[in-house]
Amino acid sequence: MPEALLTAFLAAHRNGALAALLQQRPRLVRRCAHRLLPPLWRVGGDAVPPDADAPLAWQLLLRALLAELRPDGQVGLGGIDEALWLQPTPDWRALLALASHQGLLEVPSLPAHYRAQPTDAPADRLCGLWDVAPSTFYRSVDRGRRLLAQALARPLHGPGLLKRQRALQDEVHALLGHGGADARVAWHRRQAARAMSAQDGVAALWHALHAADAAGFIVCLQRFAVPLARHPDTDILLHEAAALPADPAQQVQLALAEAALWRVRGDAPAECQACERALRLAHTAGDALLLGRAFGALGRHHEVRDPDRAFACFQDSADHLREAGVPDTAAPADGALLDECSNTLVRLAWWYLLHNDPRAGPLLERAQALHDHSPRALEAQALLAQTWGEYWRRSGQLSRALEHKYRALHLYQRLGDQQGLLKTHGNLALIHGEAKDFARAIECSKHVLEMAEHFAVEPETVAATHLNLGAAYFWQSRWDAAIAHYEQTLQLAGRAQLGVLVWRAHYNLAEAYYKRFQALDRADDELQGDAHTAAALAAWPAQGDAAPAEAARRLKRDILGPRDDDNLDRLLPGEFAAHFPELLAVQRQRAALALPLPPEEQVAAHLAIARAYLAVSVKEREAAVALIERHGLGDRFNAEFGQLQQTFAHAQSRQQRLAERWRQQAGDLLAAPARAALLTHLLTDGALSKSLCAPLCGVGLATASKLLGQLAARGLLVQEGRGPSTRYQLPEDA
Repeated sequence: MPEALLTAFLAAHRNGALAALLQQRPRLVRRCAHRLLPPLWRVGGDAVPPDADAPLAWQLLLRALLAELRPDGQVGLGGIDEALWLQPTPDWRALLALASHQGLLEVPSLPAHYRAQPTDAPADRLCGLWDVAPSTFYRSVDRGRRLLAQALARPLHGPGLLKRQRALQDEVHALLGHGGADARVAWHRRQAARAMSAQDGVAALWHALHAADAAGFIVCLQRFAVPLARHPDTDILLHEAAALPADPAQQVQLALAEAALWRVRGDAPAECQACERALRLAHTAGDALLLGRAFGALGRHHEVRDPDRAFACFQDSADHLREAGVPDTAAPADGALLDECSNTLVRLAWWYLLHNDPRAGPLLERAQALHDHSPRALEAQALLAQTWGEYWRRSGQLSRALEHKYRALHLYQRLGDQQGLLKTHGNLALIHGEAKDFARAIECSKHVLEMAEHFAVEPETVAATHLNLGAAYFWQSRWDAAIAHYEQTLQLAGRAQLGVLVWRAHYNLAEAYYKRFQALDRADDELQGDAHTAAALAAWPAQGDAAPAEAARRLKRDILGPRDDDNLDRLLPGEFAAHFPELLAVQRQRAALALPLPPEEQVAAHLAIARAYLAVSVKEREAAVALIERHGLGDRFNAEFGQLQQTFAHAQSRQQRLAERWRQQAGDLLAAPARAALLTHLLTDGALSKSLCAPLCGVGLATASKLLGQLAARGLLVQEGRGPSTRYQLPEDA
């Protein structure tokens, strides 16, 4: 507010002409109101008219601003005792002179210092009380006006903003006559509900905080994560929320809500810290449901950074939720528990979908069964519809995918969930692009990017949207535009450490450069494609799913074929998803065996297939062992392992069985290299003498003779002949 307008405002207030002044200068008043009144409207609720020309709002603001000038830092203009009226300090006198001159404070009667007449004006009373001339009093008034102008011009943030809002809240309570704490709490609860309905997240947080309503504060923080992420007041309110009386479950939920806020802001370390804090709190509480929620949020954080770790977190979440009492059948159970279980199942399904694994289907069907038995919260319904849409997209059924995505969009609109709306629009862009409806695909993508200019949006969402927009241009053979948006994805995903999106950006860039090379024959495009292919291979973790790496290796070779023939985002056959490298090797060897190969190459192919299947068997056995150790199942499966061992032993080659028998019965006589050398010679030549045994074992003739005798005594060899013609052979049962 300009100082000239402030002077006119104070004069009009003193003379009772404030309403007329506000009507005379509407444009200037609206401009000042836009900067000064939002904190008051936020804390005032339905007690303050939301109009810039309402005199009450400006009167309350004036009282709060004057309270900011108190040298003792107390809130409001009340509670100024007699000793403070006699303070000789300039700041106190400036405040008291201006507030009294405006009629906002009544000068107390202090007959021991000055006997005022009933007709004395505030200026006369203070001149007598302070024993000063009128000119000194008006200098104090001018000083107070200057301090008030400085308070108006000061940009508010952090503690300063919090102090003003407290002063404003104190004035509103005084206006409403809220003397007791119960009346104030009840009023704040009503205002929080009103702000939630009006989609005003900051106001809802403020009133929930002052109603000491931890549950309401958390719900608001969860629902309005997108707009709150950019609002400057959010961090102040979060800091204040640390003092809320919250039970262990609410403490965990508050930490998870903060994690969602950091995710929207793109601060991955802060998000991870909040998730891990929630996990620690849940462990301390020893609550399986809280642990399930915390592991689910941590899995969500790692989903686009470390897929394997995300999967482990989602599995832990499912285990803890099962421990918390989620029924295996659609039986009655706590609604919140079922919602959490449904969400975890859907997250696990989403992880499988990211790996084109058809095991997502049964998980989604289980979540759908929970929903059909007992309708879930809108948030859970929206997440389920969103994931079904992705399932049908990767199954190639685009019409069903669109049906579910638009259902999710409708649910997020009902919730007012900006983050859900943005993600759904991004997913719709991808599906419309695959359906060759490029105009709708581009429209959906641009909608997300336009919204990101006005709201804080997760970096993952913005990066994925640029990826989808690039794909829409790619399908139209608009290589330059596609490459530009893929580059945007690469930059955003790199800054946010979104490893999966970094890989996909490199993959798509390589594909676009190869296609442009094919169309325009630019040599540099081929080199760029090679560079991004190499970068994609380097970006994918060595221990991760092998399918994306294999797709990147095949990209240049397959680029001449139509894109639809080998779409990366299509569900794999069942076992390929679980054991891609091994079954890919089997597939290659089967293709080789279809050709007229020499016998040696056919043998090598069969052995390669055997090794691949053996590797699959070992992986499944190790998975079973890990589960037994994790859940403390002890010896319950010893019989099954025994059967597996028998099958494995029966399938071993003769040499492997002999090697195992010799290891058990001759391990104390021979080292492993010596045992292997003797067995190889025996299997090749059929017999062994001490003169041949000595160099194979690295010993003298006498020692070799003694060693062969011991092996024969243990039944591992059979002696034939005597003297120099003595030979040792394997027994017939070997």
